[in-house]
Amino acid sequence: MSKAITRRALLRQAAATTGVVVLMACQPAKPAEKPTAEVVQQPTAAQPAPAGKLVIDFWDPSTPESAWAKSKKAILDDFNAKSEKIQVNMVFKPTTGQTQMSEALLTAIAGGTPPDSAYFDRFIVPTWAAENSLTDLTELANAAGIKAEDYFPFAWKEASGWKGRLWALPHDTDDRAVYINVEKAQKAGLDINNPPKYIDEFDQWAEAMFEYEGPRLITAGFIPWAQQGWIYSYGFSWNGKFFDEEKQQVTANDPRIVAACEWMASYSKKYDIATIDSFSQAFGQEAQEPFVMGQLAMTYDGDWRIASVQERYAPDMEYIVIPMPYPKDGGRVATWAGGWSLVIPRGAKNVDAGWEFISFFTNVDNMVKFCVETSHIPTRTESAKDPRFRENKWHAVFMDLLPIADARPPLPIGQFLWTALAEARDLIVHLTKTPQEALDDVTKRANEEMKKYQS
Repeated sequence: MSKAITRRALLRQAAATTGVVVLMACQPAKPAEKPTAEVVQQPTAAQPAPAGKLVIDFWDPSTPESAWAKSKKAILDDFNAKSEKIQVNMVFKPTTGQTQMSEALLTAIAGGTPPDSAYFDRFIVPTWAAENSLTDLTELANAAGIKAEDYFPFAWKEASGWKGRLWALPHDTDDRAVYINVEKAQKAGLDINNPPKYIDEFDQWAEAMFEYEGPRLITAGFIPWAQQGWIYSYGFSWNGKFFDEEKQQVTANDPRIVAACEWMASYSKKYDIATIDSFSQAFGQEAQEPFVMGQLAMTYDGDWRIASVQERYAPDMEYIVIPMPYPKDGGRVATWAGGWSLVIPRGAKNVDAGWEFISFFTNVDNMVKFCVETSHIPTRTESAKDPRFRENKWHAVFMDLLPIADARPPLPIGQFLWTALAEARDLIVHLTKTPQEALDDVTKRANEEMKKYQS
């Protein structure tokens, strides 16, 4: 018999997700949804099902009028047209505040009235699985011939990271790399055709592109903690390990992660953190975004920037994209990826019908359809072969990085660890704590939190 979801577990799960507020507050605004040129149906109210069809709900957090929601609705309508037995209704249920967590979904699961399918942030799958809030899909996937090899490794790892069982079907994704302003680089006398590969060369490029008018900073060559500059971002490039699988211990104080944070802090010291903080206050969003405005000559950011920022607000700007440079001694080409998935909540009354829908929604063709229409990246390796994902030569850089992309450790304390690392980054770059001190503290607290899930 499956374990009941207790009130204590419900409260613990809700408390865990509050850390995502820090996650979202520290990041740039959610990428703007690119209008799709293809006409897709506007989501509408649920229609009565034809006689004899089983009606199930699909909960989605998208804004109903968004391109994302319209593309999903078109796939759902296609399923309804093809299925003789199942009718799926799309129900819009926004996430809570500035988080990726849905209190409505959590409450429905605890009350025994969940939907039969839901669109779900893959990063929080392990947390919800550990709290017994998701249906184990392992046997359903095995029967359908869906396997790890169908997906990029990071996506399957996130979906199956708790107890080695499959809790979600991966859908879309993203990854990260360095954007370089060609005009700024050429003005600094740098060879744009020979961009840096190693971190020492990268630091030289950054230094060359810092610009001042008298004492006033007008262009920063690079700010390690701007945009997607998280500890994960550089910890992976330094080849650090955030979790020891054998010992089941968080290892945020891995010497290579400490070294990556020391590199971040070196910019605080060299370019003066007070000056950078003051300079950063002028950073805006969208058309006023710092890379677009020339305030940042290089930035570490996601693939979404191409469609949501560069093509929309700076179509004539020349830039290149390169993998994040890394230390010659022991570093590696790295990036990390996140994204969304489809799940069947624990307690769903129609698991087989929910599975039929989510496996249809995430098949090769439908994944291509959604990702092309919304400027996202697919998690299925076969879907990623579609040539449209490489039409933009700089987007092709992100596609090339997918096979080696890392996932943040798929842990039940994933959100706790993210928040702790975000707080540590702030302490480190403001020189309040040394990297060793800050990461020792994160490691200790995270492992205390892990004990709640270890028998």
